Amino acid sequence: MIPQSQKELIRAARGSLTQAEFARELQVDRSCLSRYESEALGAPTSVINHCLVSLAQTIERDAGHAFPIAEALSHAREAVAALERLEGGNTRLTKSSSPGKVRK
Repeated sequence: MIPQSQKELIRAARGSLTQAEFARELQVDRSCLSRYESEALGAPTSVINHCLVSLAQTIERDAGHAFPIAEALSHAREAVAALERLEGGNTRLTKSSSPGKVRK
């Protein structure tokens, strides 16, 4: 299943880790992670990027070989970095954001 929302992406990346464990990995408060996961708060691009990397690694590990997802992930990282440069690192992806749109 390909995540279709911030909630699905974070939950897929978190896997079997508790919120507290994953929050430590992300270096955020557990309560903050809970708000990201419930989509009450837009996650910062650093969290989204970490989740994308984690998910790509899981897919590649489970498949036993590299998928074209590695190239797509590279493009996603470049896009996130460009957005962070444009917005001074304050870019947030929100529940109401549609693909291709970013809300501050």
